[in-house]
Amino acid sequence: MTDLSSQSSTYFHRVVLHAIIVLSIGLIAGLMLAFSLLDAVNLWPLPVWEVTIPGSDRGWAAAHVGGILNGIMLIVLINLAVKLDLSERDFRLSAWSLIITGWGNTVFYWAGNLAPNRGLSVADTVYGSADIWGAMAFLSGGGAMFFTFFVMYLFGKAALQKS
Repeated sequence: MTDLSSQSSTYFHRVVLHAIIVLSIGLIAGLMLAFSLLDAVNLWPLPVWEVTIPGSDRGWAAAHVGGILNGIMLIVLINLAVKLDLSERDFRLSAWSLIITGWGNTVFYWAGNLAPNRGLSVADTVYGSADIWGAMAFLSGGGAMFFTFFVMYLFGKAALQKS
């Protein structure tokens, strides 16, 4: 593994920290999935608290798996950035892009689960009507997508130069 400069090391650790938080939020979505399936907060030995969890079982499952995979993706990709021996500038841009990707996707999963249209548009879709949750999901996920493609461009460029 290439030795990181002090600045790159800071960005590396910053991405890993955000990845762990994103992954942890994915784990919390797993709790929300369990509560949604049970229509109750059931944490033995505490008393059962019957509640209706907003969102759908499908949405909570997606937020659970998606959050965990996004956290893992960030950790894998920042390690790949080290292996590709990016310039300081490209490493910094990759780090921030990965952080934006992780948070944009997290907001997409959670807000999309609360949106009648699943967050697939700022307008009505075949799944339901538009609302603030749908707009928030769509804009965060769509915005993050551009940063994800940008990271892939930087990594592809570096890999091509090294091959």
